[in-house]
Amino acid sequence: MKKYLLLLLAICLMVPAISSHSEAASKGKILVVASSENRMALKDGSLMDVGFFLNELAVPTQYLADHGYDIVLATPSGKLATMDASSNDKKFFGGDEAARKNAVDFVEHLPVITLKSAAAGDISQYDAVFIPGGHAPMTDLMQDKDLGTILRYAHEHNIVTAAICHGPVALLAALPDAAAYRTALASDDVRAAVKNADGWIYSGYQMTVLSDAEEWPGEVAKGTQMPFHVEQALQIAGGTMVEQSLYQSHVVRDRELITGQNPASDIALGKAIDGAIQEK
Repeated sequence: MKKYLLLLLAICLMVPAISSHSEAASKGKILVVASSENRMALKDGSLMDVGFFLNELAVPTQYLADHGYDIVLATPSGKLATMDASSNDKKFFGGDEAARKNAVDFVEHLPVITLKSAAAGDISQYDAVFIPGGHAPMTDLMQDKDLGTILRYAHEHNIVTAAICHGPVALLAALPDAAAYRTALASDDVRAAVKNADGWIYSGYQMTVLSDAEEWPGEVAKGTQMPFHVEQALQIAGGTMVEQSLYQSHVVRDRELITGQNPASDIALGKAIDGAIQEK
């Protein structure tokens, strides 16, 4: 009986220690915001398959998860868009096929919630908001009202906000009327776009995004034309664009905002997010 009581006492003493260890294991929580759309209308009205770019979603998110952060993935529908087939290639993982497979497995096992529930919940619980690329954010995310709510809160409370490649176009969701702004862009109505850009919280921020020079070769090769270019979309809204060499890693940080130019910026962006959170 005495041995049983001693064992019970030992277990009771261990519970707080186990709980404290579990809490210490998490450095914070990251909200990853991705698109739900799989198709995008081009300038001529035809449809192009779109989706998330594998390494742009997986590499920064895996880095953060491996460094102690809890990941929460949110999309407008509560379902992730289809992967951009062109991104499912080991060349985006330094030629490492095992890394590519690991990234696919990692993304496939991420639980997904709706953006609406994320916006309606306690946004202050997140240490950072991260938006990966692929063309898909040019459709739903850049005009999503719930994302706008999240971005405005993050801006007001100095929460680290990051995006990569085409992802920074989703920052336009913070506009007072993001849908009208997108319509003006797709219609080549610069006057209306400038009018609807008034009040953007990131106006005057230095940022980067996939450059026109990096987008054009793909359009020429496929004989397609985007509904608009993301570099111009951010510039018209008031962003100060800072781009460097084509297809080379490039990350820009201005206040709470961190942006990566292209797929090659994936790991550098993940490290920058971690560093910015640790500074706070």
